[in-house]
Amino acid sequence: MTGQTKRDSFGQRDLIATTPEVAIVIPAYNAAHFLPRSLPPLFQAEDGARIVVVDAGSTDGTAGVAAALGAQVIRLPQREGPARARNVGAAEIEADVILFLDADCVAHPDVIGRVRELFQNEMDLVSVTGSYDSDPPESNFFSEYMNLRHHFFHQRAQRENATFWAGCGAVRRGAFLEAGGFDSERYPRPQIEDIELGVRLRRLGRTCLDPDLQVTHLKRWSLRSVVNTDIRCRAIPWTHLILESGKMPNDLNLGWSQRIAAAIAPLALVALFAAPALAWVNWWGAFALAIATLGTSVVLHADMLRSFVALRGVGFALRAWLFQQVHLSYSSASMGLCVLFHVARGRSGDSTRTT
Repeated sequence: MTGQTKRDSFGQRDLIATTPEVAIVIPAYNAAHFLPRSLPPLFQAEDGARIVVVDAGSTDGTAGVAAALGAQVIRLPQREGPARARNVGAAEIEADVILFLDADCVAHPDVIGRVRELFQNEMDLVSVTGSYDSDPPESNFFSEYMNLRHHFFHQRAQRENATFWAGCGAVRRGAFLEAGGFDSERYPRPQIEDIELGVRLRRLGRTCLDPDLQVTHLKRWSLRSVVNTDIRCRAIPWTHLILESGKMPNDLNLGWSQRIAAAIAPLALVALFAAPALAWVNWWGAFALAIATLGTSVVLHADMLRSFVALRGVGFALRAWLFQQVHLSYSSASMGLCVLFHVARGRSGDSTRTT
């Protein structure tokens, strides 16, 4: 490195006219089929970045594939979640900045360079988060819906005070260590371990989102994997985190418009499917219900619909809007049940303490 340096508040080099050193940590579980697509672009663009793949107890030869492709490999003796794997990889890193990538994500050629530039030019930056791109290789409906939904919300999310996403997210090593890393005990499987880390990182300094920091997501989604991820890995743990922190973030898919959309999503489904059956009882009432709820839902999702139409056409946009109502309904129901259980436990505890 060249140029003048000083120390930042985390005891690292805070760089002036100097390029920060970036190292890449990739947790991988049974990812042997993804790595031949996700690793080579990193080696083509890495320009000296150290690449560490942490095999989290795979049974499919992930470690061998990663090593053959040229990555440094750390193999865990038993299956571990990505939080633990990332922590283990980060412990091997001494670079200024750690870039976390998922094994099923192909980084765009400019990702490492953009990360270096951001941390070089923005001295107060603690972390930066990227986004899926709009071109997933899997073309079935649920794969396109999940990737384009993620892309849409991350492209429109707030740039400052952003949450952290470890699918493509970079953090100053000193801040990562000071924050304590990912909470692998609380999140032993893929959940919201990166979002929870983001809460702690925001206390240490500036966090941002760069919508142009993009990766291509290779995962193939099915209805079952979508629902399981939405409920078990997102809605339930995110609700617990919100209840503990006492703060509801007004960003991503928890913004005010999406909260209102979630509240009326069940009504939109009723209006769509039940209103025709009720028309024989009260035609005007059923018509008014359908127009009011469906119209409101479409208005709230207007930007998303325009984005989906531009990317995949009207047919996909309509199907995506319909499934979005289903997604919002079961996700908000899951969050609501968590809140009820939380309140019930609180009342039970108060009753026990008073007897």
